[in-house]
Amino acid sequence: IGVGTGEVLALASYPTYDLSQWDKMYDTWSKDAALPMFNRATDGTYAPGSTFKLCTSVAALESGVITPSTTIVDRGIYTYYEFPQPRCWIYNATGGTHGAVNVSQAITVSCNYFFYEVGRLTGIETIDNYAQQFGLGRSTGIEIGEKTGRQATNEGGSNQAPWAAYGQADQLYTPLQLANYIATLVSGGQHCPVHLLKSVKSYDNSEIIATGDTTPLNTLNISDSTLQAVKKGMYGYTQPGGMVYSYFKDCIVSAGAKTGTAQLGGGLKNNGVFVAFAPYDDPEIAIALVLEKGDAGAALASTAVTILNSYFSRESTGSVLSDNELIP
Repeated sequence: IGVGTGEVLALASYPTYDLSQWDKMYDTWSKDAALPMFNRATDGTYAPGSTFKLCTSVAALESGVITPSTTIVDRGIYTYYEFPQPRCWIYNATGGTHGAVNVSQAITVSCNYFFYEVGRLTGIETIDNYAQQFGLGRSTGIEIGEKTGRQATNEGGSNQAPWAAYGQADQLYTPLQLANYIATLVSGGQHCPVHLLKSVKSYDNSEIIATGDTTPLNTLNISDSTLQAVKKGMYGYTQPGGMVYSYFKDCIVSAGAKTGTAQLGGGLKNNGVFVAFAPYDDPEIAIALVLEKGDAGAALASTAVTILNSYFSRESTGSVLSDNELIP
């Protein structure tokens, strides 16, 4: 997605199909368990996992629940409630904790404990309000069909905010929504409608008759300190010591990123979710990737780097696609 424009730069779903074989293969494809005719980018709805921590951070910072310098001590097991008592991922993995972390550090190390507490303090209503302003659980405005997903709710009267805060509970969003959410965030709060249409020209190409609508649907009030704190956390993710540095050391532009592991339960492998933006100082594009049963979002980091390098290498060499040109 183009930052500040809502323009769809690329939209893909896999497995796919050959349109020229539609009549011949329709019956076969319609019975294929892999659902090749299902557009996962616009119609697939997935728990965002830890990619939602960015929304929670903005909600907590802008509502005054925390400041960029507020620290919370990760004690491994979250014991505020008698039951359940969830554990931070690092405690499950090593028995250790992240110690005292602020919001930027909590994003970089993806500290679940920090977001359990911040979610509880912020509340589900505030979290959902910001999610909606980011376009999550709403129509993106794209000209083709799409699912709108759903926001988190307090199930059965229980407080789901600690779980919603790190992307679980019962919330589900499309990859397209996630990409536009990141574009909205790094633009400083300009939530633009998503559009495939760039422009309509006259029959002889002599004039532009119409263009895709880039007027923001709404504007979030995101202070500069909030934006920088969240971006800093995402930047740390791609830098030495960050969780995806081994991939992003080969990225030709500076970037911010966040992984998500969307738990499915029932013994099923988790979905992997990945969001990113680039360049860091002056964002132009935002991307979102989902890998069903991918186990973890980090599995998508190499794909994200490939996308970013392809886009920005074309731009730097002057080979950006012109109007009416197709990718070879």
